[in-house]
Amino acid sequence: MTDEASDSGRPGDVVLRCGGCGAAMRARGPDAVRQCPRCRSTDLRELPVPGGAFEYACADRRHGTTAADVAFAEWAKWCGYVTPNQYNTAMHRQNSEQQKTGVARPIHEVMISMGQIDPMRAEGLLRFLCRSRPDEDDEDFLARLKGLDEVDPEKVRAVAELQRRMAARRHEVPPIGQLLVQRRVLTEVRMLEVLRAQTADGRGSLQRALAMSQPPPKETAAGRVLRKATGSPAVLRGIAVAAVLVMAAVGVWAWRFREEPLYVLGRCTNCEAVQKVEWSAYDWPVVCARCGRKTVYYAVVCPNGHVYTRAFPFTNEPCPECGADRGRPLTEQDLRRPVSR
Repeated sequence: MTDEASDSGRPGDVVLRCGGCGAAMRARGPDAVRQCPRCRSTDLRELPVPGGAFEYACADRRHGTTAADVAFAEWAKWCGYVTPNQYNTAMHRQNSEQQKTGVARPIHEVMISMGQIDPMRAEGLLRFLCRSRPDEDDEDFLARLKGLDEVDPEKVRAVAELQRRMAARRHEVPPIGQLLVQRRVLTEVRMLEVLRAQTADGRGSLQRALAMSQPPPKETAAGRVLRKATGSPAVLRGIAVAAVLVMAAVGVWAWRFREEPLYVLGRCTNCEAVQKVEWSAYDWPVVCARCGRKTVYYAVVCPNGHVYTRAFPFTNEPCPECGADRGRPLTEQDLRRPVSR
């Protein structure tokens, strides 16, 4: 296994987006598909596939954030490229775009447009995420969990088997540590402790993600200006003024977004109350505002109008009423029209 990503697409593959319904699809070439298989529109446009992450590029973002977006954003956060606040702000922006336009941009594009992450680092992280797994980093991670009292070895084995099954169906599979957090077998704090211990030994997924996402060293524009400005007090004063203005702009931006959390709808499995819940990728269930029990889960509605809950937002749990597996997030518009409970 090398540090290079194993391309999840075949030579000549492209990703096309339908201008009619917003669906993204993989094709053998830009002219291989003449019309969208979902809505029959002929307005098909080729999308970039940074890092060779075809499954990430093809993720269905017509309903907002996807599991692929969360996977990228989490690693951007764990690598220290974005702060937790920037992570939440980018997620908020992505879902706001979906509500306005009907389809969201990939989260790395949102972060780049907001100045949160360098494009080369983003592409490197995508190459990291589409490596073939399970790999040697996953094996080392699992070995370090052995003997830890707070970790259930049976649950760890079950998640490791799940990762192998996922790899048999698709290419871009989460690293085992991330998957253990998603399945609530490991806390994010404990997972990061293991990742950092691996990094200290010069191995592991975090070390590899950092190595694959580092842009080549080069002199920055600021460095060139400072080098040329040596001995020029007027230029140095101009740089100082510009720095103050940039800091002020950052302060205004932070104030603008400080009180804009993203809310989704959850439903209590105890009292059936539907309520707004502040968005979280992993922190479910939450406490119900009506009955006080920690039994509020992420609410979705299936194509047949049945409302049900998911323990984790991005699991593809089928509707318990009719078996449909294409549930989407419940919205306030759904509550204004009759739905099956």
